[in-house]
Amino acid sequence: MELSIVKTVLDGIKVVGSLVGTRKDLAEAFDFAAQGSVVLVVQKRPVEDAPEIFAEMEAGKINGRMVLDFIK
Repeated sequence: MELSIVKTVLDGIKVVGSLVGTRKDLAEAFDFAAQGSVVLVVQKRPVEDAPEIFAEMEAGKINGRMVLDFIK
């Protein structure tokens, strides 16, 4: 998998490693993502919703990632 340093920095992309699995497993995971088979679930909500969001997290009701928007 190729990784553009410029795009990574400008788009705020993070590459996270794992201590689990082999290099082959990692290569297969990258191939899986490159094929478009990975669906990201991201919700953006205002920071004022933080108390409700934490309650939802504790209740196990959040699927994916939650992004708090600090800009009004």
